[in-house]
Amino acid sequence: MKATVDEMETAAEPTEKTLLPPSDGKKQRRISPLASVQLSVFLMTLMAATILLGAWCPQEAQVGQEKVFEAFDRPTAEFLVRSGITDIFHSPWFLTITALMTVNMVVVSFQRVFPKLKTYNREMPFFGGKEIGKLACNRKIDLRAGSQTAVLGQLTAALTRLGYKVKFSQGQGLKAEFGRLGRLAPTVTHIGLLSLLAGITITSWTGFNGFRPVLLEESLSFDDAKHASLWIGKMPAWTVKVVSTRRENYPTGEAKQWFSVLSVVDKDGKVLKTQEISVNNPLSYEGVDIYQSSWGLDQLVVSFNGQKRKLGLNSMGQKYAAFLPLDTDTVLIMSLSSEGKELRVFAKRKEWEAPKLLGVVPLGRTLKLGGVDMVFEKVLPVTGLQYKCDPGLPVTYGAFLIIMVGVLLASIPHRHLWCAIESEGESQALFIGGTSRKAKVGFERSLDKLIEDLGPFKEELK
Repeated sequence: MKATVDEMETAAEPTEKTLLPPSDGKKQRRISPLASVQLSVFLMTLMAATILLGAWCPQEAQVGQEKVFEAFDRPTAEFLVRSGITDIFHSPWFLTITALMTVNMVVVSFQRVFPKLKTYNREMPFFGGKEIGKLACNRKIDLRAGSQTAVLGQLTAALTRLGYKVKFSQGQGLKAEFGRLGRLAPTVTHIGLLSLLAGITITSWTGFNGFRPVLLEESLSFDDAKHASLWIGKMPAWTVKVVSTRRENYPTGEAKQWFSVLSVVDKDGKVLKTQEISVNNPLSYEGVDIYQSSWGLDQLVVSFNGQKRKLGLNSMGQKYAAFLPLDTDTVLIMSLSSEGKELRVFAKRKEWEAPKLLGVVPLGRTLKLGGVDMVFEKVLPVTGLQYKCDPGLPVTYGAFLIIMVGVLLASIPHRHLWCAIESEGESQALFIGGTSRKAKVGFERSLDKLIEDLGPFKEELK
């Protein structure tokens, strides 16, 4: 990023440094070490490495700590949690890098970039033939006698068509400028970068996020939210209750979409807002966005002769299963699909090669197992809710817009062109040349085209 900004800073014409009036001899302004390119590159390298590390390791605020232990063996997962890598974007390490990058960008902006605005409206001087001959791109042609006025008129018309702003000297010469707005690219881009860092800082100090699986009819609070160690934000006083939740499947049985109806409830139990959410369709309230992140069946409720039992469900691909040991040799296995409308009951003994189906019972019905009446009472789904509060997001969006404007301005080549007609003995010569740090080939071609159009006024091309 810094290299790009430096490249845009040099977009101003080199003649601006060499041809403006000399300074008053004061000592050159000292640049702080915090504005060095080396520091910028070093900090950006650390930031990029940190972001890549956060992308590689599952983040607790997005998927929960359980996913970390599923992704790694236990010693590795415990090390990642202890070291803060599983919540790296709230770690003191990440906040320190962000703070140093902010300081670096502020110093660079005010010591290297913004001072150049002072020269934005400064007029470049008119050049004579000698100065034009020193430019990297210059041409010289001999003119027919008495053609000076016509030549300057034709050049003015041609340059105006090309978008140049033309000014005449008191003598026989002119200067033309194109793309002055392009010189604002470094300033605009740095304003965008500073705004971006401001948005990140606001979110880092006042925002929070997290993930939590919530059972049907239970509530989500924000007590376990993830945020920076040094934090000055405030948690919501309201909670979110899961009113209902369901899964929509494809004909193959694979998940198509998850839905949950959520209610925002204040501390007095008053419902403030109710909305059905799904993947990519969050509930938003007071700056907090709550997303549907995952879905599953968590508990099976059955009763044996009137006595209820809650059994934990394990995901088995597209099925869920609960296991109930009856004795040391026998296990009762209960299986159901994601719809949870029908329960299949199996028995498994050590001496059997495979479980034996005892029966299938619909939701709310009874299955007789010898002298025991087993009722399929209900199944409790669990919805994974991911939430975040990002107060700096509007600032961040505005920053990206400003940066885009800066990038567009950087694509405008800033060009200067000078012409001077001078006498050389009994003949007259036209000196024409200019500078363009960007798109040099195109600039030279346009200069050659201007010379070619002056053919009727030429005597001989030197």
